[in-house]
This record gives sequence, C-alpha cells and structure tokens, in this order.
Amino acid sequence: MINGITPTTSSRIRMKLSSSSSSDKHMEDVIRVTNSIFPLIILPLATVGNFLCFLVFCRPKFQKRLTRTSSICLRLLCVNDLILLYLFIIDVLLKVYLEPPKRIYSTPLTCRWYKFIRYSFLDMSAYIQLGLTTDRFICCVHHRYYSHWRKKYYIYYLLLIAFLLIVFKNSSFLAPAYGYTAPNKNYTVKCSVKIEAKSFALYMAYGQSLIDVVFITCIPFFLIVYFNSKILREVLRLRTECWSTLTKLINKKQGQSQDSNIRTRAVIRNRSKRRLHLTFALGCISFVFVLSTAPYKIFKVVERHDKIIRDLRKRGASKSSPILLAEVIIDCLEYLSCSTPFFVCLATSSVFRDELRRVFQ
Repeated sequence: MINGITPTTSSRIRMKLSSSSSSDKHMEDVIRVTNSIFPLIILPLATVGNFLCFLVFCRPKFQKRLTRTSSICLRLLCVNDLILLYLFIIDVLLKVYLEPPKRIYSTPLTCRWYKFIRYSFLDMSAYIQLGLTTDRFICCVHHRYYSHWRKKYYIYYLLLIAFLLIVFKNSSFLAPAYGYTAPNKNYTVKCSVKIEAKSFALYMAYGQSLIDVVFITCIPFFLIVYFNSKILREVLRLRTECWSTLTKLINKKQGQSQDSNIRTRAVIRNRSKRRLHLTFALGCISFVFVLSTAPYKIFKVVERHDKIIRDLRKRGASKSSPILLAEVIIDCLEYLSCSTPFFVCLATSSVFRDELRRVFQ
C-alpha cells in the first residue's frame, strides 16, 4: 500500500485512464476523418446545386408562378447559403490539410471580422426564409391585400430592418475584448473572448446566446412553421374548390365530347398537382432549414457555457472531446442546410425539374 492506495485500486485507476485516453483518441480520429472527407463531398454538390437553383428561379415561368419578391428571396437565399458554406468549409479545410494547421484568419482583427461576417450571414438566412414564407403566406392566404403589400415593397423594408438589427447584434464580435493571440510557442490566434474580459464573456455566453435563441431561432422558426402550415392548408382547400367548380362548368357545356371532357379534366388535375408540388417544395425548404439550423444556435449556448466553466477551472483550457465531436456533427448539419434548396426542389417539384431541363436546352 502506497499513500493509502492499494495495488488493486491503482490498477483500476490506470485502466480507467487508459480507457478514457483510448476513447478520446477514437473521437479525435472520427473528428479528423469527418472534417477531411465530408466538406469535400458537400462543397461541389452545394456549389453546383445553389448555382442551378439560382438559374432556375430566374426563369420567366417562375416569375409568373411565384411572386416576384418570392423568387428574389429564393435567389438571395442561394447566394447567402453559398457565401456561408464557403466561410465554414474553407476554414475547416485549412485547419485539416495544412501542416501546421492554419485558420482562415491570421490576426485578432481578421478573427473578429470573420466571426462577424459568418454569424451575420447565418442569422440573415433565417430572416430570408421568413421573408419568403411571409410573402407566400400573404399571397396565398390573404391575397386581397397582396397587391398593396407588393406595391409598397414591405418585404424589402422588413428584410432591411432585420439586416440592420443583425449587424447591430453581431457587432459585439468586433469588440477589442474578442479575439486574442495566445502566449504559447506558436502564438495561436484564439477566436473567442479574452480570458480576462469576464463580464464580456458572461454577456456573450448568456446574453447574446439568449438573443440568438429567441430572435434568430424560436420566433423565425415558429412563424415559418405556422405560415407554411396555413399556406399548405389554403392551397389544398383552393385546389378542391377549383376542381369542383371547373368540373361543374365542363359538365354544363353542350356538345362537348366525352373524350374532350376527360382531356380537360386531366389538364386541370395536372396543373393543380403542379401548383401543390411547388408549394410543398417551398415548404420543405423551410422545414429542412429549421431542422438543420436550430441545433446550431442551441449548441452555441452549450459551447459558450462550457468555455466559462473551462476558464474557471483552468485558464485557456481546450475543449473536451465530446464538445468537439458535437461541434463537428452540428457543423455538418449546417453544411447540409446550405445545400438543401436545390435537392429539395428537385425531389418534390415537377415544375422545377421541367425548368431545369429547359436551362440546358
């Protein structure tokens, strides 16, 4: 027995430490492989997909089928997603494939601007989605007021106000207390709150996180889900009413052959289905966005809280393996969110597929 520790107890401690280190090593391998492969797969797919999506929604047919403002919101979303995706992935690839690892930023100043731009684009994607859904909601459900809504450009004013508020909120990343050079042998730039700025760290961990969860996650996502449910219900109701009314009008026509009636019904049914498919596609884009982006904002609350705890225990301590693994998974969801519009439209909308074929003709 040494200092009250028996050989059996000592061996158990060594076994636990060995098991813990092997588990951490396994997590590190998973993180490294995921960061090495997944971005290289998603980047070309998302680039081509968003570019094609942008081109298709520029087509004259979509300018008629959708409102003009909705098509503009969809194109803005494609551009926003591409910029956000490249900001995410270039930083990951530099860190994984360069030796020694590099980041997209090299000084505390560029670190601040990187975080400011990245979070601003991420937050703006939620409000572009909300703008698109709001425009479709008014057009489909409150169509009597849509002409006034469109002529007064209310949607652009709302997006501009949202952009200014997002810029103001994220200006905290530009504060001198954010981003510093760590006094280690490599003088690594740490893109986080300075350790000595305790009050600012508390604000970023809890104040800004609360703002993000409420105003960037909960409110936009609740409105997106609510508006889309109303849009889908209204489209289904109008589809049934239109089909019933047109069928009665066709039956009242005299001298029309049965084959002609069947063909007319088939045309009406086909057009009705295409409208429903297009509305369903736009709704799916919003729902996929909600499911893939909401975890990112919620995880940031956990990550910032974890930094506060780590700094209290040991100044400048690194993230634990479970936090790093969760960060990789959440980032992968964010990559998928930036690449889904094209693939969702391709899978759910026959109109989109037809116009995509015409792009290459």
